[in-house]
Amino acid sequence: MALSSQELRELCTPKEWALILASQPGAIEKLSATALKNHASNARKLVSKWQDLSRSQARVESRKSGSPNPESRSHEKHEAFRTALTAFQARLASVPAGAPASKTQRKPPAKVRSIEARSQRRATRKTLGSAKQSLNRAAKAAAPKADPVAVAAAAKAPVAKTATKKASTKKTAAKKPAAKNASAKVAAQRKKRAAALASATPAASQIKPSRPAKAPKTIAAKGSPAAKASLDGKVKATRTAIAVRTNKIAGHVSGKGKRVQGKRDARGR
Repeated sequence: MALSSQELRELCTPKEWALILASQPGAIEKLSATALKNHASNARKLVSKWQDLSRSQARVESRKSGSPNPESRSHEKHEAFRTALTAFQARLASVPAGAPASKTQRKPPAKVRSIEARSQRRATRKTLGSAKQSLNRAAKAAAPKADPVAVAAAAKAPVAKTATKKASTKKTAAKKPAAKNASAKVAAQRKKRAAALASATPAASQIKPSRPAKAPKTIAAKGSPAAKASLDGKVKATRTAIAVRTNKIAGHVSGKGKRVQGKRDARGR
């Protein structure tokens, strides 16, 4: 009993099912001669595989029950792939060698398309570059030539420089009196402030004598013997504190272990 398409699809892997679909009418006509050869080779391998498997299963079944099982799944897959191989071979015999595939064939892979696109862009750039060069040559030939005498005369005439010099001298002359007036105003304001401060200061008799400043404490230099001695003392004290703390912790831990072991020994007595 032949399997239905749904049952056969459940038994096959995706690659096997794709091969069976490619052998169906409507899809096999779209394949080229190269694709037909590849499909026929794959179908031949699958036919051999499932034929050997179905025969070995039939031998095992005949030993058990005395008769082989011709309707096993392996036998059905063998028949399906043999039908696909027959279809590929018949179509390959009718298609001439080197014939192109139908118009509905899939487009080429991305690598091939990128190579073709690069070659097209390269050819386009060459044509555009040659056209641009020809246009530039025509524009240079059509442009009027400048008179060398007029160019030299225009270069010698320093009209712009003299005009700029005159304008700068006028600006500096106008800025000088304004700067003098501003300095006179600033000096007058300073005099007023000094007079106001002199009138506001108290008399010398009312000012209390300030206390004598204390002498600053002498701090030993970092590299002096006193600094080194104090640093050594601090280091020694720190080491002693760490050693005492670690010894106390270690003694507490060892004592606790001894006490626990003593309790265990007392239980067994």
